[in-house]
Amino acid sequence: MKSAAIAGAVYLVLAGSMAKADLEKVSLCTASGKQTNPAMSASTAVWDDQRNGSSNTNIYGYSFSEPNELAICLASGHQRFPAVSGDTVIWEDQRNGNKDIYGYDLRCRAEFAVCMHEASQEYPDVGGPVVVWQDNRNGNSDLFGYRLDTEQEFEICTDPAVQIYPAVDWPWVVWVDDRNGNNDIYAKNLQTGVEIPVCTDAAHQFVPAVSGNLAVWQDSRNTGQGWDIYARFLPDGPEFSICTETGDQLNPAVDGQIIAWEDRRSGTSYDIYAYDLSADTFIQVNTESGDQKNAAVCGRRILWQSGDNIYYADMEEPTILTILHPGSGAMLLAGSAAEILWQTEGPAPQYVKIIYSVNDGQTWDFISPAAPNTGQFLWEPLPMIDSTQCRIWISDVSDPLTTVISPDPFTIFLCDPELIADINGDCFVNLEDYAILAGQWFRCGNLYQPQWCFE
Repeated sequence: MKSAAIAGAVYLVLAGSMAKADLEKVSLCTASGKQTNPAMSASTAVWDDQRNGSSNTNIYGYSFSEPNELAICLASGHQRFPAVSGDTVIWEDQRNGNKDIYGYDLRCRAEFAVCMHEASQEYPDVGGPVVVWQDNRNGNSDLFGYRLDTEQEFEICTDPAVQIYPAVDWPWVVWVDDRNGNNDIYAKNLQTGVEIPVCTDAAHQFVPAVSGNLAVWQDSRNTGQGWDIYARFLPDGPEFSICTETGDQLNPAVDGQIIAWEDRRSGTSYDIYAYDLSADTFIQVNTESGDQKNAAVCGRRILWQSGDNIYYADMEEPTILTILHPGSGAMLLAGSAAEILWQTEGPAPQYVKIIYSVNDGQTWDFISPAAPNTGQFLWEPLPMIDSTQCRIWISDVSDPLTTVISPDPFTIFLCDPELIADINGDCFVNLEDYAILAGQWFRCGNLYQPQWCFE
């Protein structure tokens, strides 16, 4: 954290700030029996459901756009671990006595088989035009895929080691791989066919998820601390930590810039937390008593399993402040006036605090403690200083976590004191100064005796 002294007070620039209160919880399904393993995409949530008896787990869903609950698959045997992408729902199905992969088209409300090989197919996922799963047809667990558009099956990874828990968001598929003697994370670009190691740290990495080119996973590298959440932008971005709180952080889910997971920092039960990568903000989603598990993310909506039922909550749109002027390279004349310009995206604060630094953030002074959030403020007069290390800091008066600091310094300069011919004080000798001189030529400044100058 970076401290800033302002008029005797100390303020902090918070990194990875935390929204303290739980989000407003909404019940999605509280039918009898257990509802578990939720997933979500676009306007559809899906889960496996035991309302028809514990010996016959089925797949149900909910359309937020209709809104209606959907009975997706009521076949005999267990249907479990659903996933959804756009209009396609897929799941693991035991109606044939072993584990197969089935799917459902939400547009025409039609079921279809994806893979019915006599070996077991487990833990499917779907992203764009591709379904992926782990497959035991070769005597160990490999990864296979299926193109929905061409109805063609293909191999993803058949390394002699074990590959499990695939996750896909076209064109990337990620998985857990033990080819190095421990659980690592690998990925493959299905467009180029290039496979890459994502994380091969000597500790264990488990249960990956992917959205776009952002891969996330749970990681045990911090010995004695439990599992943490790490991430990396594919194909060649550096690894970085998302959450390394004490207690276990497990089973991450990701969509866009939002990552959610199960969190046991309380030491007693699992809660749901999330992180907004774009706003560098942690979100306390739900910390009620009992276990909250199996988070899913779509947009700014987070879905999870609480006990035996399914709930969701919507994250508020973030307020993003952006300074437009003064920006990098701006030259402002000390003692003059300058427009401070900014824009607000999302919920708009009513008032903003505006402060400035002339030493690159070491100390700060007020411009306005509570300016109306109109997007512009006339800074007048500018301080009589000479510095190339000036910055502006704007923040919401009622929420100091909503804040922005000039990304680059600008300059406030004192005019050259030898420029004595600058009559109008604009730090530039030109015809305007000559016009002033000409208009006052032979004018005497003694108002009591105008002829005094000529005696």
